[in-house]
Amino acid sequence: MLLPELRAEVARYAQKMHTSQLVRATQGNLSARDPESGLICITPSAVDYELLTAEDITVVNSDGEVVEGKWRPSTETPLHTLVLRRRPDINCVMHTHSFYASAFGVIYQPIPVVLAESAACLGAEVPIAPYRKSGTIEFAELVSDVLSNGQAVIWGNHGAMVVGDTVARTYSIAHALEDSAKIYAIAKQIGQPVTLPTEESAQLHELWLDTYSKTAAR
Repeated sequence: MLLPELRAEVARYAQKMHTSQLVRATQGNLSARDPESGLICITPSAVDYELLTAEDITVVNSDGEVVEGKWRPSTETPLHTLVLRRRPDINCVMHTHSFYASAFGVIYQPIPVVLAESAACLGAEVPIAPYRKSGTIEFAELVSDVLSNGQAVIWGNHGAMVVGDTVARTYSIAHALEDSAKIYAIAKQIGQPVTLPTEESAQLHELWLDTYSKTAAR
């Protein structure tokens, strides 16, 4: 079996996404690129996350063509492969349906940086991509353009997407996004939230990236 360890990691984190309510049933998708071969391990289409194993994860090339796997890859494969081609600094793409982040996509309000911990992961305000039918090249290009060099983007009337250099860190970013959305929504009910300055958010993000890179190098 190709890339058994990476496929097992994708399956494990897909299950964690379900357990932590970032997704439900067969919603969302997750991919991870092997830096050496350039091959991408991605969750299959319409398979229950609770039951996923390494053998269920499909391997595709950078153009989304199936290299190995018993299931069809996610319908969002065109988006995953496009983002990974455009972003050599990342190796993982995670699409979620977390409640609060998705709610901001319904009112089309970007999620501001209000928590230091989330600023470290996200680095800046999270933008909203306008609604388009997903699973198409046009949708992939739109979302990729709005994401640009950021860590996260909200899909209008749909869900959210985060990216990172490892599966574990991408999972942390997804939770940072949901925490920001939830705390901001709660704070709005109490009073007027105070956001972190742009420069401070950027500095916290750089510090977080530097800390993780040094840890990974050990």
